[in-house]
Amino acid sequence: MNRGLTVSVVVVVLLLVVGYSATFFVHQAQNAVVVRFGKLVDIVENDPGLHWRVPFVDHVTYIDRRVINIDAPSFELLTSDQKFLVVSAYVRYRIVDTSKFYRAARDEQTAERRLVIALNETLRDKIGSVQMRDILSDKRAALMTEVTSVLKPAGDVFGIEVVDVRFKRVDLPQQNSEAVYNRMRTQRAQEATRIRSEGQAKAQEIKAEADRDRTVLLADTQQQAQILRGEGDAEATRIYNEAFARDPKFFDLYRSLQAMRTGLGGNNTTFVGTPKGDFFRFFEQDPDAPEPPKQ
Repeated sequence: MNRGLTVSVVVVVLLLVVGYSATFFVHQAQNAVVVRFGKLVDIVENDPGLHWRVPFVDHVTYIDRRVINIDAPSFELLTSDQKFLVVSAYVRYRIVDTSKFYRAARDEQTAERRLVIALNETLRDKIGSVQMRDILSDKRAALMTEVTSVLKPAGDVFGIEVVDVRFKRVDLPQQNSEAVYNRMRTQRAQEATRIRSEGQAKAQEIKAEADRDRTVLLADTQQQAQILRGEGDAEATRIYNEAFARDPKFFDLYRSLQAMRTGLGGNNTTFVGTPKGDFFRFFEQDPDAPEPPKQ
């Protein structure tokens, strides 16, 4: 009984292996090519799901039917105005004829290498007929459309539809870029120097105007102060005159005391002599004054 069970298990395993080898699954984003001894025997297009093949004999190659991008390597090109550019482009394509594609290229890598070679030749021819400013302007879109139309026959050979061609980057060579950057740096330095000079000139102008306004303001203020001081002196003189007219003796005493305080002021003033004379007339004894009472 154990031998019969073993045989049954072996048979089941063989059937599973044969069944697995006799089927293959096609994804909805793929087509499939069935090859038997190197000869194309069947093509599965737009029919995703489970399919049959001869086990251990047929080989299945899957081919993507979505839009595929190819990033072409960067290379130098010469424009019609003798300017070198480093161009990096990409191609978007779709496999539309599975049979032709397999017979011409066998796999995607081979077709992409040949398509990149055709792209480089087309770009070299088209860019060599235009000027650099056309590539860096709005005319570039028309140029890429023309490149796409020229490249389509190269894709038709492999059953490929070229959908689009676009630039990823367009740069100057390294030595040209350094020269451009140095020139731009020099121009920016000159522009900065000019702006600083204009700023300094404007600052000097503003400072001169401020100094002028300050001088005018001080002159006006001093003039007003002189006017007010003169008016004050005139008013003081008027008051003095009125006071003198009212009591000449008191005014004479007041002015004499002021003169004495001015003339005899300080710690280094020494007067030698008797207080005689008109300057000391108020120190003299008034003969009409009553004598002080005796103690």
